[in-house]
Amino acid sequence: MSSEPLPKLCGADIELGNFVLGSNRHGDTCYEASRAVLRHIEGLPRRQSWRWDWGCSQGSRDQFSGSHHRGHERSQDYYCDYYREWGRKFLAGNGGCVYIDLDHLEVCLPEVLSAWDHVAAWHAMLRIARAALEQANREQPPGRRICLLANNSDGQGNSYGSHLDFLITRRAWDNLFYRKIHHLLFLASYQVSSIIFTGQGKVGSENGAPPVAFQLSQRADFFEMLLGPQTTCRRPLVNSRDEPLCGRRLDAARLHVIFFDSTLAQVACLLKVGVMQVLLAMIEADRVNPNLILDDPLDAVLRFSHDPDLKARAAMAEGGQSTALELQFRFLEEARRFVEQGGCDGRVPRAVEILALWEDTLMKLRAGDFPSLARRLDWVLKLLILDRVMREQPALNWSAPEIKHLDHMYSSLDPQEGLYWAYEACGFVERVAGEQQVEHFCHQPPEHTRAWTRAMLLRIAPEAVEDVDWDRIRFRIRGPRYWPSYRTLCMDDPLGWTRRTGESAFASGRELTEILDALEPPPPCVPAQGPTTGGTPYETTGSLRSRAN
Repeated sequence: MSSEPLPKLCGADIELGNFVLGSNRHGDTCYEASRAVLRHIEGLPRRQSWRWDWGCSQGSRDQFSGSHHRGHERSQDYYCDYYREWGRKFLAGNGGCVYIDLDHLEVCLPEVLSAWDHVAAWHAMLRIARAALEQANREQPPGRRICLLANNSDGQGNSYGSHLDFLITRRAWDNLFYRKIHHLLFLASYQVSSIIFTGQGKVGSENGAPPVAFQLSQRADFFEMLLGPQTTCRRPLVNSRDEPLCGRRLDAARLHVIFFDSTLAQVACLLKVGVMQVLLAMIEADRVNPNLILDDPLDAVLRFSHDPDLKARAAMAEGGQSTALELQFRFLEEARRFVEQGGCDGRVPRAVEILALWEDTLMKLRAGDFPSLARRLDWVLKLLILDRVMREQPALNWSAPEIKHLDHMYSSLDPQEGLYWAYEACGFVERVAGEQQVEHFCHQPPEHTRAWTRAMLLRIAPEAVEDVDWDRIRFRIRGPRYWPSYRTLCMDDPLGWTRRTGESAFASGRELTEILDALEPPPPCVPAQGPTTGGTPYETTGSLRSRAN
């Protein structure tokens, strides 16, 4: 098994808050809101065919199967329509997908290599969701309106995720979860202290956390464990779900990161992804400084999040205490030495620029330069907006429902009420992805990952797709007398199947079978292998023996 470092490819799956205003239904309206929006997402269902219908007429099916099967076929038609309407929809435009997860609309970004492309793809997916929202609202009766929010907490004790996924070596995975606990604690300590630039900000506290007027992170109150595979209850700081989505590549793994908030501010979003890429490259190279480890990351995340003044201190494992800002400067120095020695070459695009932006942001935080930081960081912009409202309307305070409403409306996808979008539209927000880049990713896939080939195949032969997932596509090839054959293209290498390697296969006029023949034949698809070391992850609070959540 190779232990060569891998480029830090990144994907994301991000749940949106959704509800219906003016609904006659009592209680939760997430169910109807998410489905009304998904109906207007143009995409290919994950499972395209559920019946015996390969282009033949109803009459020929009846002759073959007998009339007593027609009720069964109608049942299959129902399931086919169900998955077309509500199942996972892959987008032929950019290679991403959209689906419903626990009644939340979830947008999944195509795989990218650079943090800059991630920012553009994220805002493109939000634009796609907004277009579907507008179409859905045009169908609503008077007095009803669907709302979509790019946040992570409903203020009622419920949290929904903004997950990142990074490609790492299997050896690095095993070190994190089986061999070297200081690697795990190093990662957790970085994440916890990073909320000073990755948090979206939130009014109040939830989930039994101590009362607070305003805090940095939307997610901090919901973490209850250091480590675990679960994502919807007893959430861990570091998630150990082992779902590689890279076929039989025994040297690769996917790190599923559930810690971060949804970030709308482009600089915050870029730093969230880019600095994590650098940090994971360091972990792969065993460049882990144990002196940067927090003594109790779970305690520290609440301390840091509940203190917008950035003065709160948490105990370090080495002794002494540190603020989140002080700890981030120490991580920066470790990363600078690593990058200067070429540790990110070929693995993290534009790593020097990431570090420069990281350092400049930390310096502004140290100086308390909130006017400049409001152009970069969500929590600062939100805090300044709410502070201004309360100054102008002295009757309002942090517990006022109007302030909590504005907290939610900060991330509304409706450009008429979304506070973030108003500031972006007037040019206040610092951008790292221009309008042209965002619009590009609405309609085109990344060219340097397998997302490119996925999107191309979904475009040229949507009717032949039997089943599609991130690492494979199964096609139904029509044969003589309507008997089909099936071919599965396994795209187990997330770094393969790029435009450079696959464009020639899509020469004009080629049939699907010719295109599949022209693409490099992959090895047979087999279930992804689990951890190479066996055993169970480190014991933390609660039982982590079950890996099947």
